[in-house]
Amino acid sequence: MGLTTFSTALSGLSTNSQGLNVVGNNLANLNTVGFKTSAISFVDVLGQTFSTGGTSTSGNVMSIGLGAQVSSVRQSMSQGTIQSTNNPLDVAIQGKGFLVVKNANGQFYTRAGNLHLDANGFVVTDNGSFVQGNTRNPATGKVDANLGLNSIHMPSGIDSPFKTSLFEMAMNLDANAPDGTQFKTSIQIFDSLGNAHVATVTLEKEITTGSTPSTKWRFDITIPNKEIAGVASTNTETFSLIKGATVTGSPSAGALQFDNTGKLTSAWIGADPSTPPALADITFPGSSVTLPAMANGALLSPTMTWKLLADPSTPDITGFASPSQVSASTQDGGGAGSLSNFSIGPDGMISAIFSNGKVAQIAQLVLANFSNVDGLLSQGGNFYSESNASGAAVFGVAGEGGRGALLSSALEQSNVDLAAELTKIITFQRGYQANARMVTVTDQIMQETMNMRQ
Repeated sequence: MGLTTFSTALSGLSTNSQGLNVVGNNLANLNTVGFKTSAISFVDVLGQTFSTGGTSTSGNVMSIGLGAQVSSVRQSMSQGTIQSTNNPLDVAIQGKGFLVVKNANGQFYTRAGNLHLDANGFVVTDNGSFVQGNTRNPATGKVDANLGLNSIHMPSGIDSPFKTSLFEMAMNLDANAPDGTQFKTSIQIFDSLGNAHVATVTLEKEITTGSTPSTKWRFDITIPNKEIAGVASTNTETFSLIKGATVTGSPSAGALQFDNTGKLTSAWIGADPSTPPALADITFPGSSVTLPAMANGALLSPTMTWKLLADPSTPDITGFASPSQVSASTQDGGGAGSLSNFSIGPDGMISAIFSNGKVAQIAQLVLANFSNVDGLLSQGGNFYSESNASGAAVFGVAGEGGRGALLSSALEQSNVDLAAELTKIITFQRGYQANARMVTVTDQIMQETMNMRQ
């Protein structure tokens, strides 16, 4: 008499025990960021095969198995729920991509986007692994994918100031104002050291009579003369940024011309042309004028643009019968600024936000994709490595190649289904109990066999 039920039942005990281990691991990581649940599968073990009597065409081939064994433990890469956070460096992946990280043991891939800065300003994971991405090219100042994958380093300290090179004003100049009326407004401009200077835009109305009456507003843009290097601090004159000289008399550096509907139709600097040019933004000073240094040694932008068109067909300045006033103004310069915050766009672009209003693109997160994500090898710590089954990693940015989009200030939670896992506990527990009972029954049968001699 040969009984295989001991080994068969033991295999059942082992497989159901492994099933409980898998469920236990899933439940233990219920709140682990980016964790992917695992599912265990069993297969039977072929033991004995024999044929019953009969002809060659009517005999039955029979087999008796020797239990079960684990065939696979696969992770489900389905999307976990997204939860908002207050950390601007936290990032959740909506799609199939993986963040790329590197440490002393090599390069790995993860879905856990709980990132932060280390003491040296590098973007790292919770265990200190360096997050990889496209970084800024020092030569161009732009994020360059041609540099390959590099650890992402965030700037610290003070950001350099930037000179004003463009300004814009939404303004109306009163059509009812008498000839010779002046209107003044100011705009703040920044030099190379980040110092602010108040530039005054002075406009004076001039009505041309004749067969074709027209309205012009002569203008000049000035700063206090005492702010120029070598000028006494007690000087009360003004310096023209258009002419590059001390101002004398009424504004005459350029002119704005309006039609009889109050629409700005032309603008120029210098002497009046025989034919007014088509309306375009004004760039000053001319190529023959070089602006001097400021009293503090700083330099203004060698050329500045007064933007007159809000779009190709809509002037910023009108000449209606309404009081002269400026409704809005803006300029592109700024003083020195300290780093105040970060932001990550849907395409993984990381931008640094400075207190002077400047926003600089620092780096771009890169995502890896695989032909078979189920073939990735779990390395612990929410990390995976590629294998022959997964195929080689294919790198790209979010939003391309099915890698999905990125959500900043958010984290992907685990995809563990609590109700499903608790149900599996009951199933594996009952399987374990049934196989344990089989061991007991087999022991009783063997005992009865031993007692037959008595």
